[in-house]
Amino acid sequence: MSNERSTDQFVRDMLRDIGFARPWEQSCNDAPKYIYDALEGASKGLGGGRGKPEFVIESGDFLVVIEDKAAVERSLLLVDDKLDVGHPARSDYALNGAVHYARIFAERTGKRVFAVGVAGSEIHHEVTVAFVEHGAEPKVLATVDALTDLAEENIEEYYRVAALGEMPREEREVREIRRVAAGLHEDMRNYASLEGERKATLVSAILLALKYQPDLIDELKGEKKSGYTDGEKVYNAAKEYLESDHADLKPKQKIGALLDQFSFIKSHVLLNRQNKDLGNITPMRRFVNVLNRDVIHAVSDPGYSAFDVLGNFYGEFVKYGGSDGNALGIVLTPHHITDLMAELIDIDADDIVIDPCAGTAGFLIAAMRRMFDDAEKRFSHDVSVLATARKEIREHRLHGVELQDKLFAIGTTNMILRGDGKANFQRHSIFDLAPKDLRGDHGFTKALINPPYSQSKTKETRHLSELSFIDRALSLLDRKGRLAAIVPQSAMVGKTKEDKALKAKIMKEHTLDAVITMNPDTFHGVGANVVVAMFTAGVPHPETKKTAFVDFKDDGYKVRQHLGLMGDGNEKGRRAHLLSVLNDGTPDDTSFVVRSEVKATDEWQHSFFYFNDQPPSYADFYKTIADYVTWQVDMHAHGLGELITPKADEVLADSEDEVRA
Repeated sequence: MSNERSTDQFVRDMLRDIGFARPWEQSCNDAPKYIYDALEGASKGLGGGRGKPEFVIESGDFLVVIEDKAAVERSLLLVDDKLDVGHPARSDYALNGAVHYARIFAERTGKRVFAVGVAGSEIHHEVTVAFVEHGAEPKVLATVDALTDLAEENIEEYYRVAALGEMPREEREVREIRRVAAGLHEDMRNYASLEGERKATLVSAILLALKYQPDLIDELKGEKKSGYTDGEKVYNAAKEYLESDHADLKPKQKIGALLDQFSFIKSHVLLNRQNKDLGNITPMRRFVNVLNRDVIHAVSDPGYSAFDVLGNFYGEFVKYGGSDGNALGIVLTPHHITDLMAELIDIDADDIVIDPCAGTAGFLIAAMRRMFDDAEKRFSHDVSVLATARKEIREHRLHGVELQDKLFAIGTTNMILRGDGKANFQRHSIFDLAPKDLRGDHGFTKALINPPYSQSKTKETRHLSELSFIDRALSLLDRKGRLAAIVPQSAMVGKTKEDKALKAKIMKEHTLDAVITMNPDTFHGVGANVVVAMFTAGVPHPETKKTAFVDFKDDGYKVRQHLGLMGDGNEKGRRAHLLSVLNDGTPDDTSFVVRSEVKATDEWQHSFFYFNDQPPSYADFYKTIADYVTWQVDMHAHGLGELITPKADEVLADSEDEVRA
């Protein structure tokens, strides 16, 4: 059982993790004078003595005050859905006490304050947060796993999202790109009658053309006035770029495959005809203008480096219909998931990464960002070495395979625009492509995959199950290479004979490291409940290995009406806790992680292995007794008391039976 000293140390460790190795404690003698003075007469008791909060820190423009209790039941006390900051609640409950001090700090210093209550121990704890500012009621926020969001670099964004209810910065950027995509969808439908797949292909061609010729808009004068249609000018600029040394796109067949996808823009009648409703310019000129003004910067801006711009365009166009994306089992991975999965398998600048179902290249963009960040950390002292490392990453360390023509065009374009000079994309089926066709005699060190879903519906298509893609991807990796795959939960069950055999084969040849049950809304609007499965290639699964099965359904992302899936302000802390549990062995109770030996015949997911390892609390005991007494009273009130208290003659009969026995 925890005591308050061990809880104090647990809080110190959490503060150290976010850069506060020496927080102010108790009397705060070494704190700035305005903090020290504010605590005069601020005791939680009734005597009016000096206040002594457990911990205080100054993070950015905010104060953070922390109170802790050893018992997890002492987290907070609400009365009529409001936090009770009177006595004795403020002395007995962690968050209530923290809010007591936070209100005093807010009133006496004018600062905005986060109050934090920590109850329990490192293994089983609850961390609650409230926001306090002078003149307003305290606002209790969602519980958190760690104090990551209160770090100096995160706290302003946490305030805006969690306390004010604004969209996260990243989501604001995504929302803007999707707004542009929705507008283009309407314009392409109304002015050019383009269907979904061609819309994304047109966007790809225009962005490549703008990369080659930034002032292209000035050349678009209307149909045939200079011997070429506007579509031909865009096509030619894209072609020039693909054939230039800047793109260094090889082999030539790849250029031909892309240009085949783009060729329709040259002669599309409505696309190249001047339109009176557009002020006598062509729809092509309008689309080029929008993309040049609102999108091209996002493709090259480092701030968007983990964001799949073209993938989001494609996703918006598919959403509006007229596309076979969903019929093909194509479920594009949200960018916060591609980024998380790249971090889960620790991709760095030395890795050689493959996505065997690359789609719009979202995973490879996330991998590239991590690789660039790692190179920056390691080689920032030497500009020439850093430039060489980046060139090596772009040209040799990112590989993708995609079967669908239109997705291949979008994915290749995406990587070219991101500066991946070689654009190592193969238009092929991963099952028909020999490993040596990808990297000669060399393998890959990391793989990320989101395979097509629900393709193995008949005996003839059993080889297209999600497990088949995982098995194939693992075969491409070097020994001890790592793979992260996001697949439906049902794939971890092994329902068919073929999938049962594949699970056995995978465990015989490779190691299952972890399976993470994800937020049910991860693919909001699609209806797929998914897990992320992590493997180590070429190392048979040891019988005694404890695989981690994690319930990460509460990942800090919520569906907001009319807005879709968005971070709730706690997503960074949730993610940091997940990585800490998986990578550092940070303990947590079984409701979050179960580490267990596993067999091929088991269901590879948290719900299969979960057991409740927490003893019932006093509150649980009292509630159970109260429920039982309530039931007894209800039975008597309805004339059914004999169900509880047997009649006298029944008791006598039972006694006589016992005597005869």
